[in-house]
Amino acid sequence: MKTILAATSACLFLGVASTQAQIVTLRSFEGNFSMTGELTDFDGENYTLESPVGSLLLSVSMVACEGEECPDLLADISEFAISGSNTIGSQMMPDLIEAYAYSLDGDIEIEVLSGTEVKYTILDSAGEMYSTITLALGNSDAAFSALENGDAYIALSSRSVRDSERNRFLQNGLGDLTSPAQERILARDGMSVSVNPQNPIKILSLDQISGIFSGNISNWREVGGLDEPINVYRREASSGATQAFEALAMAPTGQVLSNTAFIREDNAAVSDAVFDDRSGIGITSLVDERNAQTLALRSVCGQVSDPSNFSIKTEEYPMTRRLFMYLNEQALPDKVQEFVEFATSDAAQAIVERSGFVSQTVATASLNDQGRRLAHALMNERDPASLALLQEMVTGLLDAERMSLTFRFEDDTTAPDIRALADIARLAEMVKNGDFDGRRLLLIGFADNAGDIDGSQQLSQDRAESVRSLLEEAVGPDTSGIVEMAALGYGKLSPIACNETDSGRAANRRVEVWLR
Repeated sequence: MKTILAATSACLFLGVASTQAQIVTLRSFEGNFSMTGELTDFDGENYTLESPVGSLLLSVSMVACEGEECPDLLADISEFAISGSNTIGSQMMPDLIEAYAYSLDGDIEIEVLSGTEVKYTILDSAGEMYSTITLALGNSDAAFSALENGDAYIALSSRSVRDSERNRFLQNGLGDLTSPAQERILARDGMSVSVNPQNPIKILSLDQISGIFSGNISNWREVGGLDEPINVYRREASSGATQAFEALAMAPTGQVLSNTAFIREDNAAVSDAVFDDRSGIGITSLVDERNAQTLALRSVCGQVSDPSNFSIKTEEYPMTRRLFMYLNEQALPDKVQEFVEFATSDAAQAIVERSGFVSQTVATASLNDQGRRLAHALMNERDPASLALLQEMVTGLLDAERMSLTFRFEDDTTAPDIRALADIARLAEMVKNGDFDGRRLLLIGFADNAGDIDGSQQLSQDRAESVRSLLEEAVGPDTSGIVEMAALGYGKLSPIACNETDSGRAANRRVEVWLR
């Protein structure tokens, strides 16, 4: 991370010459040169070594320091940069930085450096400078570039890392950006398709939406509205919001965004433009809905979804996206690590909610709240044996409530995905804290519609058993018997998304958590 080290030299170990003799060895990274002597100075960029051949000035980019007297290059770094998504950076991150400062019993000073850069100086309880965070606002593409180039320790992205970006980091020895250590979920958000409040359209199918944004549908009358041309508003192609919309709405239908849309600089500007235009439609974020009207979505199999806090937590609203924090594999300076741990902690979830996003705090919903999903299952199930099994499931869930934790799996596997592993750990902590004492956890597995009925039911049972095993292991032997855990599998019953699409099948491969 040469760029960062150079930028923070003033905050590193200084004044070596004024202390007692400090003998170190400086060795080149290639291993073809080494020199032992007294370290007399270190300015963050260069070591000054007194050796038998005289005083040597050697750059930290050329040599590694070996010995007990070597300065800790990471521990003393107190200035660092966070770069990326304007959606996260302009709304959630300032609140998290401020809360972080107060968690240290300190204070904060804010300096606007430019239209896209803000400097936050964290002061300790004595009023002394503790750390400095420069927040660079942009888009998700820029976040990964800054992280790769060493211009930032933390990248903020409103979309998941692309395969091309992941491969680049792997090739450059910067780790796997899809690993739990490098990919952290900060929050969730719902993408919103918004129209003017005077527009009579209240619901559109994903096919209709992709048709509008591709330019193949250009008049409102084509989707049951007024005889008016459709004006499309969105952000630039490099924004995470637009890229998430492409993945969630455009890719499943095989369509691409038209280049005739009106481009706005951020989600709020898109929403305002739609509110001012009776013929407008826009892609924005639910947190930036403002005065525009959010449409309900109809899937290709007829399911209707309204965005809600619970449906976004469970990722059953089809245009849910995750908001990420990405890190390099390289060791983080102590104060960077400290901030990362705070921003992804349970304590930070209240700040996430206050900033308008959907936190990872666990929520519950009654069986009544799941009525639309169960009604859809009843209307579409024709097999008598499956109907009987569905009746058995509903009977078993009477007086139970569903938790928002939902664990998902890759196709034809019983191994939970990365997000599920983090949520299993969260659920285990709740068990250990006594949140469910005297109650029963029902781990209910489901599958997509691939394979035969018996095979899918067995796979769903195996998934539920897998989650129970991991949960019991995380809880530990001392407390695992406090709460009864039952694992049940119901195969392809009660889909929450359409099995006609890859994303729908992925959503249906899940284990739900119910509480009685």
